[in-house]
Amino acid sequence: MTLLMRDQENVEKGREQGEELMLALIQKLVADKRFTEIERMKDDKDYRLILYKEYHII
Repeated sequence: MTLLMRDQENVEKGREQGEELMLALIQKLVADKRFTEIERMKDDKDYRLILYKEYHII
């Protein structure tokens, strides 16, 4: 497998992992009825990291 193909696979895996983290966070926020937090965290990476830690996702 060429280096370029491996790099592409790594990018895709990283994207999938990021989507899984974001989905887990959104599910927890919805369950807690923290809807305004979803709007904020989608645009604010630092705040998203705070929420990931708060919910023990990372």
